Amino acid sequence: MENKTIKYLRIVLVIAIAFLAGLFYVQILANSGDEEINDALKGAINGMFYVTYIVLATTVLMAVFVWFAELFTHKKKLVEFLISAALFIMVVLVAKYVLASNEPVTYNSNLKIDATTSNWIDTGLFTFYILAAIALLSIILSPLLTGFGSWGSEKELEEVPLKDEEEA
Repeated sequence: MENKTIKYLRIVLVIAIAFLAGLFYVQILANSGDEEINDALKGAINGMFYVTYIVLATTVLMAVFVWFAELFTHKKKLVEFLISAALFIMVVLVAKYVLASNEPVTYNSNLKIDATTSNWIDTGLFTFYILAAIALLSIILSPLLTGFGSWGSEKELEEVPLKDEEEA
């Protein structure tokens, strides 16, 4: 069940955003003449950008808050998160200090990439490659680890009695 405070907060945010959008729309319609309409459009668009930034920041903060609240109320989820974060950091460290190169790259006289930037680009690419390989291996190996024997076994074919049939 959803918390009433969050429900009312969401309703208030939707109403506030709709009100601001309506104000900007009325501002555009109220102006006449080509130059004035262009100025009004620029003002309305700038205003909507600010509204978008505020909505995005609010949404991100609410999502992070709910995630942290959920994380710290369930100890098992906290341990799983810490293990996952440690493994991810290990992958990034292996990509940075083992696989990435520290050589500067020069394409032409105008485009030169220094050693630090080249190292971080290599780190990002190798991190992606490692995580993609892990994902593909997990897709391929998951049926093998769970066992093919459970697919099409007789357990799936057995009828599961309904609660009414058990009581009778």
